[in-house]
Amino acid sequence: MGELLSTVVQILNAYVTRLLDRRAVSQDAKVGSHLLDVILTLQESCLNGDRLLTLADALLSSAEPRADDQAEFAALLHRQSTLINQLRRGIDDARALLATVDVDFAFAIAPFLDGKSGLLTRWQQQAALSQFSTTTLFFLPAEAVTRVVAARPAASNGSELGRNRTDFVLVMADEVRNARRREVADIRAVADDERVTVRREVEHARAEIDAARVLCGRLLTATREAIGPEATARLRRTLTPRPQQQ
Repeated sequence: MGELLSTVVQILNAYVTRLLDRRAVSQDAKVGSHLLDVILTLQESCLNGDRLLTLADALLSSAEPRADDQAEFAALLHRQSTLINQLRRGIDDARALLATVDVDFAFAIAPFLDGKSGLLTRWQQQAALSQFSTTTLFFLPAEAVTRVVAARPAASNGSELGRNRTDFVLVMADEVRNARRREVADIRAVADDERVTVRREVEHARAEIDAARVLCGRLLTATREAIGPEATARLRRTLTPRPQQQ
């Protein structure tokens, strides 16, 4: 899902950067908490995705994939779905803040967040149906994501795309079907003539995730600088779990 993560990061980067440029964050630790939560969740999603791709490469390369690799792959997919839920909550919390930069933020992010048919939800549904397929691993190519986003209805609500959502739902379903037509059903048993193509897709997905990680790093640094060292320190104390008493 490299293309999907990369696109979400690019959208957030545009709005968060403009917010920071306007110095609208200042010393507000509460504001910083919302932004840092989103950025850190995205970072972990990228790291998790990168590890999934590494394991996919190992599964592709082995005639008899190791049981430990298969178990870790399945566990990481579950973790990625959990992170997607966390990301959605974090963006919802930061929505009003980012809308102060541009009221169209909610409109731009809505195709990803919709709980029924959004891109993030459809990836979660796909992952639950087929853990080891290439559709789960790569999901939709960039041009398919662009077509889905272009089909969004004219509504500025991230949790509900509005009443006129028929075109969006149809385009989403069509793009997922197209991906499934091309998929390798199980990367643990890839035909020799498909192996090179799948490896090429792994490298492309890794490049997308690497680019997203760079953007996340920049946003994290900029946000820490914007809210200041005192607010960052307060956040760190809040986020650090206290040791349990014996």
